[in-house]
Amino acid sequence: MRNRLVPATLLLGMIFLTAGAAHAFLPRMGPPIPTTVILTKPAPGQTFGNKQVVTMGVGTKVYKFVLKDAYTNHLKVRWPDIWEYVSQFNPNFVVQGKDADTFEKIQPGQTVTISGAFAPMDRTFEVLTVEQSSPDQHY
Repeated sequence: MRNRLVPATLLLGMIFLTAGAAHAFLPRMGPPIPTTVILTKPAPGQTFGNKQVVTMGVGTKVYKFVLKDAYTNHLKVRWPDIWEYVSQFNPNFVVQGKDADTFEKIQPGQTVTISGAFAPMDRTFEVLTVEQSSPDQHY
């Protein structure tokens, strides 16, 4: 009996440690993380295909966009850490702030660069600046 309890206990311990490690890179409290996302709304007749899709919740509405690029201006937290956390939720981000209606105004075929502050505790993305960009803009 004792021989069966030891492996089972170790297995449960590993499961709990692994579950907690998935969010270990994002600080729960503290200042919001400066984040920039570059989004495109597909033109009429286009589909999302196999492109990475991000959903933004504004009030009771959810907007779906193709994620062209995203990055953070943080010393420890990188975009893949944020995406790993928010990808399990729908919508991925909860948008707030005075420019939250920005996502409603994006036209099909338009590419927009949006800078904001992301708070991991409640997945809040507060819009700070919005820049229109052309689809063929290169870095």
